[in-house]
Parts: sequence; structure tokens; C-alpha cells
Amino acid sequence: MAETYYYMWEFVTSMTIIILVAAYIIHDRIRLRFEKLEEPERQQRITWLKGITMTILGVLAMLGGSSWVAFILTHKIYISEELAGFHDKVPGIIMAAIGLLVLISGIKKYRRPEDVPDANNNK
Repeated sequence: MAETYYYMWEFVTSMTIIILVAAYIIHDRIRLRFEKLEEPERQQRITWLKGITMTILGVLAMLGGSSWVAFILTHKIYISEELAGFHDKVPGIIMAAIGLLVLISGIKKYRRPEDVPDANNNK
């Protein structure tokens, strides 16, 4: 059972790093394309990009946290019965809660691009 725990941590850590690095590279490349645009459209597109990125990362974090909890409920990953408990599910619950917050923030940014500060108004 200890090896299951090790492989689960290895998988979760590796996937998290790969997803975050890929998201950073993709976000950076798209943002560089938007830098060539005129000011009002550039700010609107960058805010839209932030919203989309936050929404996607939020969904992935929620799926990851939910998958963690589902895995804990269906597999025994602890070494002994004394080590089993609610704390096994806490990382997944926290990950899903953070994902939900990021998802909500991303949807708000994505759905309301008119809240972008205008270059002339300086909101």
C-alpha cells in the first residue's frame, strides 16, 4: 500500500507541474501576440485571456481535487489502519476548493470584459 501512496503523489505532482508549465507557456505566447494590437483592443483581449486561463485552470484543479477524493475513497493508500482518516481527503478538498474559487474568478473576468480599464477613462 505504501507504493500506491508513492505513485499517487508522484503522478499528482508530475501532472501539476506539467499542466502549470504548459499553461504558462501557452498564456505567454498568446499574450505576446496580443501585445501587437492597439491599446483598447489589447487590454480587452488580455483580460479575456486571463479569464479563459483562470477558468481552465480552475476546472482542472476541481477535477484533480475531486479525483483525489474519489481515489482515496476507493483505494487504501495508507500503511496502517491507524493512519487512515479524514486528513487523507483534505489535500483533495483544498485543491477542489481553490479550483472552484479560481473558476468563479475566471468566469467573472471572462463574462464581463467591459470591466477592463479603458486607456482614456483610467477606471
